[in-house]
Amino acid sequence: MKIAQKMKGSRNSGEKGRATVGECRAWQIYSVGFGKGFLKGAVLGMLFYRHLLAVLMVGGVVGIIEARGEKEREWKGRQREITLQFREGLQGIASSLGAGYSIENALGEARKDLILLYGEHSILGQEFLGMERQLGLNQPIEQVLYEFAEKWDTEDMRHFAQVFQTAKRTGGNLIAITQATAEKISQKIEVQREIQTMLAGKKMEGKIMSAIPLGLIVFFWVSSPGFLDCFYQSSGRAVSTGLLLVYLAAYQWSKKICDIRV
Repeated sequence: MKIAQKMKGSRNSGEKGRATVGECRAWQIYSVGFGKGFLKGAVLGMLFYRHLLAVLMVGGVVGIIEARGEKEREWKGRQREITLQFREGLQGIASSLGAGYSIENALGEARKDLILLYGEHSILGQEFLGMERQLGLNQPIEQVLYEFAEKWDTEDMRHFAQVFQTAKRTGGNLIAITQATAEKISQKIEVQREIQTMLAGKKMEGKIMSAIPLGLIVFFWVSSPGFLDCFYQSSGRAVSTGLLLVYLAAYQWSKKICDIRV
């Protein structure tokens, strides 16, 4: 009983430590995203309003939007990374099951393979280690896999957890299930890579098109000073605001068009 309590206490302390590190990491990502967004917004505020208050206001708004986007991009990047590792992990689990290991011991063997491939601090390696500890506390493997899939919120992991739970209860072929899931993930990864390759040129074109209107404003500032002064007066700021909103909407639309998911 005391040993179980110690294991539970060490697990809780480890989770608190990881939560603290995760919070610091999230705050760092949010701060970097806000800084980048603020600089972009400050440039927009200067070009469209040429007023210090507008620079601060637009910079703050764009900074908040960019910070949220940076956090989302970082989360999607981690999801892509763990999906790649999950494919290798499933292949390792299938090999261990084929060699006669139980699913509990197969996790440990797959984690050793992940350490060799991605290093000791790989995302999935740490997740498998946590799952081994949960199994050591006599938690059902189905529940452990379900919590893991819910944590990372990816379709492949949820599908595997559901199918594995059904197969575990009905005596299905776990080796075939893990191999089929790994093959499905491999196909999706290849399709995503092909799509990203095809869209790389379009994304660059979108960035160039987004920079052209700003470049034109700078061009008029340099070549024809005073030509755009009407837009920086009280009567023209409403027009500048409308143009800025149209520009931001077009920029977001171009990003959405290139965001194709498989």
